Amino acid sequence: MSTTRDRVDAAIGQGLENALPELDQPDRDAVLTSGIGLDSVQIMSLVMEIEDELDISIPVDVLAETRTLNQLAERLTRMIDGDDA
Repeated sequence: MSTTRDRVDAAIGQGLENALPELDQPDRDAVLTSGIGLDSVQIMSLVMEIEDELDISIPVDVLAETRTLNQLAERLTRMIDGDDA
């Protein structure tokens, strides 16, 4: 049985594959902009892919508060589980 975090991690992986196929397993603790080198258009493409995979809408404040893929995964997990206070 998969956990919410497993589903979120899989959705991020699928989103990366669909939106940014040129990236080969980026460091999930690297900063999205400076560490991985994503621009705002690439980040929005990734977010749309993740939203489609998880059938959710990611609030803009979540994006503003996260810097890495792992931070995003943690925040989305809490949001889906209803623990995002």
